[in-house]
Amino acid sequence: MNTNKIARLAGFCFCVAILSQITPFQAAAAPQATVRIGGWALTNNGNIVQNFVYTGTCPVQLQFAWGVLSTEPTVIRYHFARSDGAQAPAGQKNLPRANTSVDVIETWELGANTPRFADFKGWEDLVIYSPNNVSQKINFTLHCK
Repeated sequence: MNTNKIARLAGFCFCVAILSQITPFQAAAAPQATVRIGGWALTNNGNIVQNFVYTGTCPVQLQFAWGVLSTEPTVIRYHFARSDGAQAPAGQKNLPRANTSVDVIETWELGANTPRFADFKGWEDLVIYSPNNVSQKINFTLHCK
């Protein structure tokens, strides 16, 4: 290869290297969403369980609900943990708008008319791990009659 071709090839490579560093339009970085849990409730058949204490017939199906908000539209990834050691499979939920609460609900059927549930205290925890880590535990007391 003659010197002239080598010089042209080197010049071409140099120009490509320089041009690859120049971007005419910098893409604006998408804002990073931050989520928080705005509120939580415990219900049975659509009725609020006052003070997180259920007294009634068992077994009972309790619904644990959290209101999740985000600073930007995002998808959250989460799981539930319970006082009995059980964990539900990981889930995800779309939060389509900023600052608009979206419900995350978990149902737990528990209790029997046995001495163990005469005064049972437990909890269910919503654990969000993406886009940021946040969790909220709902403590409850169950009195089966």
